[in-house]
Formats: sequence, structure tokens, C-alpha cells
Amino acid sequence: MAPSDSVITDTVVSFLKNVPPFQFLSIPELSRLAATMTLEFFPKDTVILSAGHPASESLYVVHKGAVKLHLRSQVGKQLVLDKRSEGEIFGLLSIMSKDLARLDVTAIEDTLCYRVPAEQMQRLISSNPEVSNYLLRTSVTRYMDRSLQELRTQTGLMGDTERLLYSLSVSDVPGSAPLLCKQDTTIREAAQMLANSKATCVFVIDASGAAIGIVTDRDFAEKVVAQALPLDRTVTEIMSSPVVAVEASERLFHALLAMVSRNIHHVLVTQQGTPASVLTAHDLMVLQGKSPLNVVTFVEAQTNVQDLASANTRIIGLLPLLLREGAKASHVTRVVAEVNDRLIVKILQFAEAKLGPPPVPYCWVVLGSEGRREQTFKTDQDNALIHADSSGDSSAREYFAQLAAFAEDALSTCGYPLCSGNYMASNPRWRQPLQSWMNYFHEWMTGAELHGTEDALIFFDMRPVAGDFSLYQTLAAANRKGLKDAGMFKSVLACVSTTRKPPLGFFRNFVLERSGEHKDQLDLKLFGTAPLVDAARVFALDAGIEHTNTSDRLSALASAPEKDPTIFQDMQEAFEFLTLLRLECQLRQVRDGQQLSNYIAPDTLTNLQRSLLKETFRATARAQALLEEKFRTAIWSQLGR
Repeated sequence: MAPSDSVITDTVVSFLKNVPPFQFLSIPELSRLAATMTLEFFPKDTVILSAGHPASESLYVVHKGAVKLHLRSQVGKQLVLDKRSEGEIFGLLSIMSKDLARLDVTAIEDTLCYRVPAEQMQRLISSNPEVSNYLLRTSVTRYMDRSLQELRTQTGLMGDTERLLYSLSVSDVPGSAPLLCKQDTTIREAAQMLANSKATCVFVIDASGAAIGIVTDRDFAEKVVAQALPLDRTVTEIMSSPVVAVEASERLFHALLAMVSRNIHHVLVTQQGTPASVLTAHDLMVLQGKSPLNVVTFVEAQTNVQDLASANTRIIGLLPLLLREGAKASHVTRVVAEVNDRLIVKILQFAEAKLGPPPVPYCWVVLGSEGRREQTFKTDQDNALIHADSSGDSSAREYFAQLAAFAEDALSTCGYPLCSGNYMASNPRWRQPLQSWMNYFHEWMTGAELHGTEDALIFFDMRPVAGDFSLYQTLAAANRKGLKDAGMFKSVLACVSTTRKPPLGFFRNFVLERSGEHKDQLDLKLFGTAPLVDAARVFALDAGIEHTNTSDRLSALASAPEKDPTIFQDMQEAFEFLTLLRLECQLRQVRDGQQLSNYIAPDTLTNLQRSLLKETFRATARAQALLEEKFRTAIWSQLGR
């Protein structure tokens, strides 16, 4: 090798050894790779790759300068997906798909790039697990972004006047300055402050400047005028506390979810805890003509079940809308769950208006995917009822039987099918006083019996929606205490949770249905999200984590096991990917008028999608292996495992 070649190679190696994923290679490997690379200059505004044109023959590594990755929507608007600068790569999607470039890539300044031949990258990906894992993991988010943009194109909904609500930060919305008053301010003084401004609320602050309460114009009407409260009282007597606040750096999604879940119309925006501005429901509706807030408002306005039934169409319509706006799959399912909760509350209000007030307090709880806030397009009725002890009062039993029957019929009218497993409050077994529920869970945890454990799978995802939440909280506290000494139960639960193996064969190929309606397809729920949900549940219950949502459970499992330190993060990414894939699949089914299902044919996916799908299944296999290592006992052999 000539001296000049050696100097050039050393320069390239020196650069690459600090650039992922090349940093995982040894110096000899980097030297061999550098010998195959070339350096290319692109003047500003040069189109390097074009969507729809033949795939790139190289992976590009930016040495100097920067590029943007972008697409054009059907209405001609340029959508900038990402920017890459020194030390970052582009062209991976193109060389992995091997057919057409998926994105436009343009130099936004004079740019120098190293070009790595596609065959060299393919060799690295197939032979070096660290390189492969890094590229696949970092591609998950970028794949999601690309998929969301494809949904925008498919639905044709992206217009010039629309804003990407779910990609904006709270600070991107020009909220109004907050109206502030001290704790000793009188009601009269606060009312005058409100009258002299354009604000609709005033925040009460303490001596440190932190907001401790809020008073809205409605409070003055309902708490002062209606109750003839003396105006010389302090404003603290009518304020609502605590204040719901979000940091300016957070996504607008968090402000939206706070409003929907708490049924409020004002959120305080803070800068490092200090009041900075106030965001209202009106501000969000100005950004977006349709929103979950509009659906909640519609639900609240209905006066009978028949009119409420049309809300289901609006709720289903939220999914493509939220995906189009850039929301993560897990955010979409949370918003839909919050709106569904409001619908259930409304139905129970109708029931109580018909039947009269309940004879004893009760709590309506939801189960399964609804309890986890992970519903997609359709969800069965999975619910139960906990009521206070009625001392054998037959009138109480009859009242709650009628209430549950009313709710079942109303939910069915609103488009929620009956639960095939009969896990509904209309089933007397799942409509019991608190002590009976405590007995149920005690028997499940101490008996460690297979059928009871299968029941427990759905009931350990229980979440309160309406009524007296203290009944649920008492039950949950007893369950947390009981789980501490329920080692055999957790072992059986882990055994049941590892029965559905990921559909990957010995040679890492997909295991598909061999016959029937879904021949050559696989079930993304049964063999995709469900095993991850089951594994996360066992780990969370063992750790004493109260969350029911799978992503929340995995986030809370901060202390990862030493033998597989990335498992919970990988499970979370896998769950997000599979949920998005399910939503995309069902969105196409709805658009094409097909029956909804969770089946997908792998040969309809791109090469990258198939690679990521295999990665998610491998993450599931690792999670199940960890479950087996931690919870396997002799009872597994008795259960046929």
C-alpha cells in the first residue's frame, strides 16, 4: 500500500472510530472498510437521493455539512422528517429495501460525505451483531416517523393550515400570560382583577411564587354568587387545588391528556416550576379543528344512549387523526381510553338517573386492554363492579344487577361488543362487595391454581373509571401486600405468561398459519403484543409497581436485570413497534371496508419492517427466558411445561 493510501486510510479510521455503528469495529476491520470507501462533495441544495427513484448503492456518513430528509405530501407540502450532520448516517432505509429510495435527501449546506458500498454494509449487518442491533434499534423511531408520514399520504388529510399538534412542544403555542394573586387576596379583589383582564382564570401563588390553586370564572358563579359567599373572604376558600401544570418543554400531548382526563379547561405552563403562561382548551382547538377535546365535549353534551351511540364513530375516527398528527402509538391508545372512560361515566349517569341513587357506594372498574389503556379500533366490554358491603340486602343486589344490565345494553348500543369470556359486571360473579373481591384475589394468590391464575391475568389489569375509587384503592392495597409473599402464584403466572412463544422458526423465519382464512399470516396480538403484556405484568407485580399500562410498567422497571440490562427498554420499543403495526393494519382494514383483525402477512411488509418484526420477537423470547430463569419452579412440570 502506498504511503499516501495509508495516510488517507488512517484519517478515515480516525474519523469512523467515533461514529456509531462503526465504533463497534476493531481497528483492522475499520481499515479494511476504509479501503472500500470514497469521499464525495455535494454543493448546497444538491438532491442526493430522491423518493421513488432506484435505491442508493451506498450508505452515506456525513463528514462535513448537513442534509435534510424530507417528503412531499399529496397537497404539495414539504415535510421535513429529520436532519443529519457530522458523524450521522443516511441511506440505510434505501440500501436495506433494495428497491426504491423512500425519502428525499438534500444538502442544506455544502456537504462532504463518505460513501460505504451497500454490499459492505450488508456484510457488516449480517456478520456483526453489535452493528446490526444498533442500526435496527435506532431505526425503530425512524421507521415510525416514516410510517406516520405514509399514513398522512394515504388518508390525504394533510393540509397547509393544519398544525402537527402531537409534534409541537407546549412552548410552541402562544398561551396568554397567567393572572396571579397572593393567598391573602380577597374574592372581591380577585374578581376585579379578572374583570379588568381578558383572562378566564386567576392562579393563587404562595410566598415562593409557586402556584397552589386556581379560580376560574365558573368558580365565581358557582361558589360565590350561587352560595352568596361574602366577598371579603380570601380567594383560597374558593380555589381548586392542586394546580395542573406542564413544563414548557413538554409535548402538547401531555397538556391535552391532562385536560381530557381531568375534564378541565386550563393548564398552567411553567418554566422550571415558575408560572409562565396559561394554556386553554380553546388554544388547542384553534390549532386543530377536530380533537379529543371536541369528542369529550360531544360526549358530555348527550342526554340519552341513542345520541351517545354516535360518539363511537367519533372515537374510532380519532385513531387516524392522532396518527396523522404524529402521536406515538402508545399515546393514541391512551387518548382513546380517556375518551372511552368519559363515555362509560356518562352511561352510568344515565343508569343512575333511571334507577335512582345507589343504595351503597360502588366503583365501576375496567379490565384487560381497557384497564391497561391499550385499546385500538375495537374493544370488547371488559368490566366489573365493586360495591360496599350491603349486609345481604337484596335490594342492593337487585339495584346493581339492573345497573350492570343497563350499562351492558348501552355499551352494546354504542358499538362495544360483549366479552366472549363473560368478564362483565352483568355476570353476578364479577359484581360483588369489596370483601368478596378481596377473597377472590386472596384465593388466586394462595391457591396458585391454573384456571384461577388465568382469571387473574385479566383482573390484575383492573383500573377504576367511575364511582367511589376508594373501594378499588382498598382492594389494590390488599393485593400489593398479598403479592409480597405469593411466590408460587407468581411462578404459575409466569408459566402461563410464557405459553405463547414468538413465531420465529429455527432459521429465524416466521412461523405462519398453514391453512384456513389466515393462511401465510400471523396474529400480531396473540403472538406479538400479548406475550409482551403478559411478561411486563409479571415483572411489574413482582416489583410492586401499581401501573397497569404496559409502557408505564416497563418504564417503572428501572433496575434492569444484570444478565440482560437492556431488556425492559427493548421490550418497550418492541411493544411500541407492534402496536403501531397493528394500528396501521387495522386502519387499512377500516379504509378498505374489511373485517377488523390482528393478522398480517409478512410478505406485504418491507425488508426493514420484517427485520424489525423479527427483532421484536427476539426481544419477546429474551423476556420469556428471563421469566423462566427467575420464576421457574417444580410446579411448571405439573402444568405441562
